[in-house]
Amino acid sequence: MSDKPTTIKEIAKILKISVSTVSRALNDHSSIGLTTKMRVKKLASELNYEPNQKAIQFLHGKSFIIGVILPELSESFFSTAISGIEDIAYKRNYTVLLAQSHDDAEREKLLVEKMKTQRVDGLLVSVSKTTSTYEHFEIFKRLNIPVVFFDRIPPIKDIHYVASNLETGTYEAVNFLLKRAIVPLE
Repeated sequence: MSDKPTTIKEIAKILKISVSTVSRALNDHSSIGLTTKMRVKKLASELNYEPNQKAIQFLHGKSFIIGVILPELSESFFSTAISGIEDIAYKRNYTVLLAQSHDDAEREKLLVEKMKTQRVDGLLVSVSKTTSTYEHFEIFKRLNIPVVFFDRIPPIKDIHYVASNLETGTYEAVNFLLKRAIVPLE
């Protein structure tokens, strides 16, 4: 038995039907009869057929990969953030490609380039402490690939970011507690 994966073409040849019919049957297209769908799926299962993800990505014009660049995964904030990112990505059939800059601006630049070559559909970034220039993110803008900064937000105009205002948040939390302490408990 060959280590080479079974293709739709091979299934079509064995069943003496067109490649497009096999594809439609595997995807439960309404134009394909139930008997044909069952024959195609049975043979595909017997031959251990698995869809060619690269072909699917090409067809959809997406990689179904979200890139994430963090300074340090060992920081509890980032490990919590990754859990949330992966949960949401998983629900939408995306894979998360994770990288750590280790707070090194040069490494961050290389990671941004690698994310580009991996053709990520979007990038989430918390910039390193040593990053002082941000031109390396410009390529994503030119390629219409969204970039969202979080936690450490660079001073760039017209960017997407998620941040919390610790000063305002702390003020509101203390105010809330003081108001609760002043109101007598019943």
